[in-house]
Amino acid sequence: MIKSILVPASGTSTDEPVFATALAAARASTAHLDFYHVRLSSGQAAPRAAHVDFCVGAALPIALQMLREQTSTLSEAAAAHFRAFCDRHAVTVRETPERALAVSASFLEEQDYALDRLLLHARHSDLVILGRSSHIDYLPSFLIEDILMGCGRPILIAPDHSPESLTGTVVVGWKETAYCARALSAAYPLLEQARKVILLNIVEGGPGIPESLDHLAQRLKWHGIPVETHSIAGASHTLTFEVARAAAELHADLLVVGAFSHWRLREQIFGGVTRSLLDHASMPVLMMH
Repeated sequence: MIKSILVPASGTSTDEPVFATALAAARASTAHLDFYHVRLSSGQAAPRAAHVDFCVGAALPIALQMLREQTSTLSEAAAAHFRAFCDRHAVTVRETPERALAVSASFLEEQDYALDRLLLHARHSDLVILGRSSHIDYLPSFLIEDILMGCGRPILIAPDHSPESLTGTVVVGWKETAYCARALSAAYPLLEQARKVILLNIVEGGPGIPESLDHLAQRLKWHGIPVETHSIAGASHTLTFEVARAAAELHADLLVVGAFSHWRLREQIFGGVTRSLLDHASMPVLMMH
């Protein structure tokens, strides 16, 4: 059951689709939304600000002061986005845990050590909502990947738009791996409320639904999940394209996939299927390593 959802607030335009995705997930299980912002000091923000590297002499204090002002602006915007979101959607702000009949929310800001702090909060949550890293908020470049690899919790990547629901049609990208099994298990609270669940298998070398896919579908039906199977032909070098295209053609409200199916160096792993889905999928993507 999903009852505690971590929602990092960046203070940028990415907050809107991230908050909307979080609300769609929370409504499916009447969960509490933990909105969280890490305010960075100028020293910790500097490595992500390219112009600081070129500052010397008297220009350096000026650049650091600009960073302090920019991170302060992001902090104020994150809190303002939270308040506006709760007002707009009539979400109750609540700090003390209690059994609730509606979605509730709280806001916390801490300073510096973004990755360590986010990992702690992520490990203590049932689900983490993250936005695509297409904006500048001075957080680490590989933040999404590091949280995905290190938190042990499912990660829901928000799309660039604001989804209304995650439980219409859910597509599960399936391979016979432990990674996919963990992602499937993590998605059960959403699958059990979905109107339709489609197990999607990419068959390399020809069409056809493997026996294992039918076997999995039967097991899901014991949970009362309305499941069907779908198989398409593909090849390893087109896997990302085929998964994303098939999910779009099936009108998926949510795509569930296992993350990082093999151990390699960071540059090799993040250049593969997982990285491409993080960057390009048009719908919310739930992943678990």
